[in-house]
Amino acid sequence: MSWKAFEKIAERYDKWYEENKDIYLAELSCLESLLRKDGPCLEIGVGTGRFAGPLGVEVGLDAAYSPLLMAKRRGLEVVQGKAESLPFRDSSFSCVILVVTLCFLENRDAAIKEIARVLKRRGRLYVCVIPSDSPLGRRYSERGRSESIYSYARFLSREELLSLLREGGFLPMGECHTLIEEGVPNFLCLEAIYPGG
Repeated sequence: MSWKAFEKIAERYDKWYEENKDIYLAELSCLESLLRKDGPCLEIGVGTGRFAGPLGVEVGLDAAYSPLLMAKRRGLEVVQGKAESLPFRDSSFSCVILVVTLCFLENRDAAIKEIARVLKRRGRLYVCVIPSDSPLGRRYSERGRSESIYSYARFLSREELLSLLREGGFLPMGECHTLIEEGVPNFLCLEAIYPGG
């Protein structure tokens, strides 16, 4: 289970954002350019709160407890739980955010169904990934053969992500990307609307 690995590296994970501030700010700016909030928002895989805090996200969820403590210290309302069985009522949120979280989930299909359940009608989903076919995605996959945290990651291509969202009943609307290398984005965010609810 990947979330258990994050229990052990919370401090190191959080420190990465200080040591790689330009990358972090580029990713944050990309997501911020898409984000439309017209009600309460949930970040799944909130970690230490590095995205939820600046974006004004109301609730952060993570399976790992140690990162949640850090997010709570940043003033976030946090809940421990899994994406595949969200501990929230139907139609609770106007938007849901996942930042490089989908690749670590055990059951993506179940998570997408749960996200649809907790979103209000025409609620928005924002999913940011490191594409599997990007230079960074290939490097991380290679590192996964020897490093514990990346060994849990199953990266998706843009096309695979779009397919997953459509199969879950979402309508892709917009996207942004950043950290271009070799003409390919290493960070991609997609916005999708759930018409049901």
